[in-house]
Amino acid sequence: MPLFLPSPADDPSPLPRAYESTAPAAEDYPSLASPLAVEVAIAGGGITGLSAALHLAEAGVRVAVLERRTVAHGASGRAFGNVVPYAKHQHGHILKHFGAEAGQRIVGALAAGPAAVYGLARKHGIDCEVVQNGLIFAAHNRAAEASLRERADYWRTRGGGVDFLDGPETARLTGTTYYGASVLDRRGGTINPLAYTRGLARAAATAGAAIFEGTPVESIERHGKGWRLRTEGGPVTAERVLICASAYIGALHPALARCFVPMRAYQLVSRPVSPNLLAAILPGGQTLTDTRRLFSGVRVVAGGRIHVSADGPVFDAAAAPFADQSTDRIRALYPEIGTIDWEEAWTGWVAVTRDEYPRVHELAEGLWTAYGYSGRGIAFGTLLGRQLAWHAAPHAHGGDPAAAFFPVTPAAPIFGHALARPALSLFMGYLRWRDRRDLAGAGR
Repeated sequence: MPLFLPSPADDPSPLPRAYESTAPAAEDYPSLASPLAVEVAIAGGGITGLSAALHLAEAGVRVAVLERRTVAHGASGRAFGNVVPYAKHQHGHILKHFGAEAGQRIVGALAAGPAAVYGLARKHGIDCEVVQNGLIFAAHNRAAEASLRERADYWRTRGGGVDFLDGPETARLTGTTYYGASVLDRRGGTINPLAYTRGLARAAATAGAAIFEGTPVESIERHGKGWRLRTEGGPVTAERVLICASAYIGALHPALARCFVPMRAYQLVSRPVSPNLLAAILPGGQTLTDTRRLFSGVRVVAGGRIHVSADGPVFDAAAAPFADQSTDRIRALYPEIGTIDWEEAWTGWVAVTRDEYPRVHELAEGLWTAYGYSGRGIAFGTLLGRQLAWHAAPHAHGGDPAAAFFPVTPAAPIFGHALARPALSLFMGYLRWRDRRDLAGAGR
């Protein structure tokens, strides 16, 4: 495995055709061609940056978004599409990690995350294939069943929305007898993430935000009491700056880039499946994910295609998913399916922090960032974009300090960052081994 790879910011991987085929056409935003002065400049045209831009513009703030390539080109346009009410870790881990008071704020905010996403889609008429009928999380072995039951019990006393399902109920909703138990989280659902991100851009532009594509920010420097962003099209001066590039930050802020490790994630979409077979696969239209440590998402998307999240080389420049593993997984769930032809594969980069929690930093006075969603960025990114808007202009989002639910911490580069990639690659191998051992122990 090479230690030095092209930056995610320079990755030419195309956006998914599976999303492009059903998303509204992309807008043609101009490149910056002359100097610009705004109150807030945002580097990055993904969900976080565009959520911030929308909330700022609606509050009357002069804001500009500077996107290196095109809106949604990064992880936002490549995500699996699950809109989830949690972080990488569940409520118990959050409460222990952040403490009871801060943890409860985070758990509560994330629980309302899907409602925030779907609310924005409704308010702004974003056509993004909203499906809001819940998410299924199944136990991949017996040890995981107790954890799922505890999750359902926790939420039963806090507003509900999470139901524990026994084996027969799980089989009815999933169409497979593979699992002995699951939970149905009725708060979540799915979207077309490319369409959602483009919709946020349109809504922000309609509210008055200036959006520029093909405009990489080359540097950010102090300028009086504010900041100057250097681009090929001219300088942008701003009172405050939000860096919202996450794994795609490139060389814009080297110290920040050492606070996480960019890691590849993969997805596959099949050719259309026979309607007779498709009728028995996730008949309720939910997404299925299980409790194994690595990628296990399965859903049915437009055109009768099976869409899966897939494992693959985490840093290989010639990236390709482990398609055979995904084929074996689908056949294990649905033996009657027979041959699976994968029509499209794609990849994107996610930012993984040391503890797999996002970060919010004020890097210097008036210079803010949020990053590190570990693959949970649709709802979390929407919420932290709103929080960054509040930090940049406290009257944004109605001046409600509850928008700032996530703690602000100093930036702390990962110790031994130069060795983080090979270390993470070894760790991923260990997780693959653990999953294989668990499944073998369950007789699968």
